[in-house]
Amino acid sequence: MANSLQNMLDTGSQLLAEGRLDEAWILAELMLRQNKGNPSVLLYVADAAAMRGDHRAAIDCLESLPRDLQLTITVLLRKAEFLYQHSQRDAALQVARAAAQVIEPQPWQFHDLAAILSGCHDLEGARTLLQRALELLPPNPQLLYDLALVEFQLNRADDAERHIESLLQIEPFHASALHLRSALRTQTPERNHIDDLQERLARQPAGGKLEVQACFALAKEYEDLQQYAESFAFLQRGARARRGALAYDSASELAAHEAIRARFERAEFDALAEGYLEESPIFIVGMPRTGTTLVERLLGSHSQVVSIGEFTEFPQMFGAMMAQSERAKTAERSAADLSLSIDFHELGRRYAAAARQLAGGSPRFVDKLPYNFLYCGYILAALPKARILHLTRDPLDTCYAVYKTLFFNAYSYSYDLQELADYYISYRRQMAHWHEVLPGQILDVPYEQLVREPQAQALRILQWCGLPWEDAVLDFHQQDSPATTASAMQVRRPMYTDSIGSGLRAGSGMDPVRERLLRAGLIEAGPA
Repeated sequence: MANSLQNMLDTGSQLLAEGRLDEAWILAELMLRQNKGNPSVLLYVADAAAMRGDHRAAIDCLESLPRDLQLTITVLLRKAEFLYQHSQRDAALQVARAAAQVIEPQPWQFHDLAAILSGCHDLEGARTLLQRALELLPPNPQLLYDLALVEFQLNRADDAERHIESLLQIEPFHASALHLRSALRTQTPERNHIDDLQERLARQPAGGKLEVQACFALAKEYEDLQQYAESFAFLQRGARARRGALAYDSASELAAHEAIRARFERAEFDALAEGYLEESPIFIVGMPRTGTTLVERLLGSHSQVVSIGEFTEFPQMFGAMMAQSERAKTAERSAADLSLSIDFHELGRRYAAAARQLAGGSPRFVDKLPYNFLYCGYILAALPKARILHLTRDPLDTCYAVYKTLFFNAYSYSYDLQELADYYISYRRQMAHWHEVLPGQILDVPYEQLVREPQAQALRILQWCGLPWEDAVLDFHQQDSPATTASAMQVRRPMYTDSIGSGLRAGSGMDPVRERLLRAGLIEAGPA
């Protein structure tokens, strides 16, 4: 009997590893009927449920284990992961912290727990666990990199630099470490890594991760030195290598934007049932690199506001509810049609509950996911009392800033100038559509005015959000809170105007973008 059960568990584990989830679940139900209460079966069922996306069932399985097993590091770690995936971040944080106190966790379990703490915005806790893992293991590149990244986000540049140098002694061509090293500070003629990066790049075959990240690092360092032609040359090389590795269909993405604009009209919005009346959320939307992090930090300096960062729950929950509707889809109903048939009150409730896990008891919270510009109408359908701030910036400056940033697992359009321009044009049409459909419900905040007139614009933002003035908002750069976006270094400085007109630095290199923006009527022709 024991051998038979073990064979079934082995078979089930293989099915999960191969992604054959339906077969794995059938086997899980069979074992559960035949071996009710067996700890090994419950652990397997929990894993199978989690992989199917039923994290509540996975958690229930773990909580039905004997008490002594529930308190083991293996089960606590699993439970923390399942809670995190189920958007119960506060509970996940508490379980992960409890797991870290268990006697003699394995070093890599510290690493896994650190990932949960980091995802729950406890970067100091994550740093502590990564340091403990390093004490127990031989020097390890992955641990050193993860620790350096957390230290960068915590504004501990010297510590991060020390760990990156240790990493590069072990693995000289660690692409991510080379890229992060350049981001830690503004490079100077006396202190930079240009020769070192050039040498490492020359010693590796073209293509691959190293070429991408080393070229973006060189572009950044040359720009710091105001050598813009050299910067753009490496930027183009890195972007071409990155785009070549991506399976991205620009036409399909832009068609999805257009489908939303074609379907989501004012009459449809007015016909929707009332959403969830939660007043706490403040959404900051727009293209990346337009000052969204700046406004997030400004608002986060207010005593009544906390930031929950680039919170991906709204599009994920919206997508999950769309997937449920998809099962009832008929040939006559498009995805855009189905997007208006979901329960927006329930979407708002779920979102608010998940956000509150990070926001705690703060009266207001900021969700700074730029990509939410696509969903403004759906956000206001689900959360009619939410405030939406839309950051705008000069079109050419925006496209240049996006093009020169190496994003990870996002913004695939940003590595080809023509695709970038087409996406920017679609974004502008999307926001014009939302302003037409939802007049007076989205506040545009021009980046250029924000950095030139910070007090006037900060007052305007606070009034829009229904918040009283506090002088602290102008001292956002003195915040000790972590910064986890591509603008982490910039937001440690007071407001500056250096980036206005930055799109001109590339000279004719940005002509493919300039020509498309000109044809779209988004910029004017310059002097002949």
